[in-house]
Amino acid sequence: MGPRVLAITPEISQVGGPGLTHGNDAAVYLVHFGEHLAPCPVDVRLADGERFFLGQRSLQALHLPGHSPGSVAYVVESDGRRVVFAQDVHGPLHPDLLSKRNDYQASLRKLLALEADILCEGHFGVFVGRAAVAAFIERFVED
Repeated sequence: MGPRVLAITPEISQVGGPGLTHGNDAAVYLVHFGEHLAPCPVDVRLADGERFFLGQRSLQALHLPGHSPGSVAYVVESDGRRVVFAQDVHGPLHPDLLSKRNDYQASLRKLLALEADILCEGHFGVFVGRAAVAAFIERFVED
């Protein structure tokens, strides 16, 4: 079974495969908005820029702290297009998640610099075309 990228959900342990997350987020998965969750196993702690395989395809983990200390996006090149999988591009920032506004803003700028052709965002759907991707991310950038 392929890797599962951890999300805050009690069902994650039922997915199977190794759990991947950025090392800075391992503790965040235990508490979410005051709800205490059962620990989910983290088999691989990813570092910024680290690559891993999903089947035959190489993905790169990008550390994007702010929403939480270990927030990440995953980048893959597919048919000549840069595809980014990101969750919580919109935030939210919350003390339970150990959010930091300055880190979040820097991470948004890092996402913009990728000039992605496609953004698959966990809450808002899929954005196709560099202009559409940039417009979505820029909604959350503060001057």
